[in-house]
Amino acid sequence: MTTTINELKAPEKLAALQSAMKSQNIHAWIIPSSDPHESEYAADHWNGRAWLSGFDGSAGTVVILQEQAALWTDGRYFLQAEEQLAGTGIELMKQGQPNVPAINKWVTDNLDDGQVVGFDGKVMSLNFVRNLQKSFDSKNLSLKTDLDLLNDVWKDRPAMPTEPVFLHSDKMAGKTREEKLAEVRAEMAEAGADHALVTALDDIAWLFNLRGSDVECNPVFLAYAHITHDSAQLFVDDSRIEKESLAALEASSVELRAYSEIANSLSSLNKEALLIDPATTCQWLFDAIPDSVKVIEATSPARNLKAVKNPVEIKRMNDCHRRDGVAIVRFMRWLEGQIPTGTLTEVALDESLQAFRAQAPEFKGPSFPTIAGYASNGAVIHYRAEEETCLTIQPKGLLLVDSGGQYPDGTTDITRTFACGEMTEEEKKDYTLVLKCHINLARARFLRGTRGVQLDMLARQPAWAEGQNYNHGTGHGVGYFLNVHEGPHSVSQNFLNVPLKPGMLITNEPGMYRNGKHGIRIENIMLVEEDIKTEFGEFYKLRDLTLAPIDKRPLLLNMLNNEEIEWLNTYHSKVRSELSPLLDGEDLEWLIKATEVI
Repeated sequence: MTTTINELKAPEKLAALQSAMKSQNIHAWIIPSSDPHESEYAADHWNGRAWLSGFDGSAGTVVILQEQAALWTDGRYFLQAEEQLAGTGIELMKQGQPNVPAINKWVTDNLDDGQVVGFDGKVMSLNFVRNLQKSFDSKNLSLKTDLDLLNDVWKDRPAMPTEPVFLHSDKMAGKTREEKLAEVRAEMAEAGADHALVTALDDIAWLFNLRGSDVECNPVFLAYAHITHDSAQLFVDDSRIEKESLAALEASSVELRAYSEIANSLSSLNKEALLIDPATTCQWLFDAIPDSVKVIEATSPARNLKAVKNPVEIKRMNDCHRRDGVAIVRFMRWLEGQIPTGTLTEVALDESLQAFRAQAPEFKGPSFPTIAGYASNGAVIHYRAEEETCLTIQPKGLLLVDSGGQYPDGTTDITRTFACGEMTEEEKKDYTLVLKCHINLARARFLRGTRGVQLDMLARQPAWAEGQNYNHGTGHGVGYFLNVHEGPHSVSQNFLNVPLKPGMLITNEPGMYRNGKHGIRIENIMLVEEDIKTEFGEFYKLRDLTLAPIDKRPLLLNMLNNEEIEWLNTYHSKVRSELSPLLDGEDLEWLIKATEVI
């Protein structure tokens, strides 16, 4: 039987793409993880990097030369990438590690003067391209950006999504789209812009009070937006928009245009000032802007505005987290009864967890694929259990479960690590250190203007004091019935010049991972709030929104000081107080026991 390209394995797919490159006289081809909107998670149509390489983590870039290939990813995915790239002929580049070259340097070092670097200009951000060119100019490397070579070899490529677009009510959103557009226009005026291009899918969903399901776990839809001081154009195929949403957009004087018309719209501008976000605007769209247009580059106003939750969102998120907390408590009680049987698999655990969340009629689905890693699988930071390879949980060691839900009134993200039975001293010590890191951040009081990188060091201090570390950020922003990862702020070792503001959400998720042994992470979503004002300035604090017990069984109490024990008891008292009215019977009895004072 003849083998088709659809049935080929990674080495054969790689060879097919290299053949297409040679036919086009292209010497390097770059495939990122993104779509035309620079989304972290993309619809299947743009998952070319995963299709070609077999590595399906959310972050990574593969670079193919005519005779070799390499893939870059960050520390969350080192173990996963090593496993999935084995036998593919693609070399793993552990991003940020000593002696690992950046993509632009590796490409430059491996190409000759005057050769050609290609990529699909629709999926490469302006920032990314400029970073590449810093090195390319030294060898006079030219760019080819008007091709999508994947179409030549990916014969069963999934179609672009066409899922319905539905209304997220003003009552739920806390602001009308007119109010949000007015805020964006005020930011435009301050920047001196006549027009603003909005490209990020979650920014667009937020701005127009709409939601969709084009991307797994992310309630967004494919669209662009073009805003002026007296008009708003939404570029989306209107056949997808539900009747109620169409009426709401018409009432708000939003003009609908076809998704494919965005480049033509930009090319019609003349001698005007256009605001774009170079982090989320692709090279293809930038190339469509006439030279006569004054381009103003800044973070999208919608992104900055969306990050600060309004009072209605904050109130409703409290309801959302209580609802999610009830599901998690019921799951925890069930899990405690299942582990001693020695028959529960990671996949079955995931299915049961989703079932507990689905008991709430408001549940719209997971906010990301559940990470349920027992023992050594817990050390794979973004592990995803599969039926063929998942572990069966035994009554010993540690189990890490990182999960979240989507609801009309919020997005949740919670990690708990559970004692399954007998534990080693190393497991107990690592678990206690992670809790100390978590508490160090949770108790923080910080001055107005503080950036996330400053708080990251505070969270890591207990681990660093023991010569240990975790290879991922401490926290990220979270959307409101939107993406579980939301910028522009974060808490990590990467410097982002974005001060934390009241109303922002951040996760608090330090961890500890030992390859081949175990993984530990404890995560809550926290809200930045005003705290005190003194002669030295305004100070902020963090308030937990996540409500679920933290397992006390792995703790080495002699490692905790009085303030840390007080924090844990206070947190558990809050969990008990908030969730008790919503539980009864054995679930309530279990909660009371799980939150007993130390």
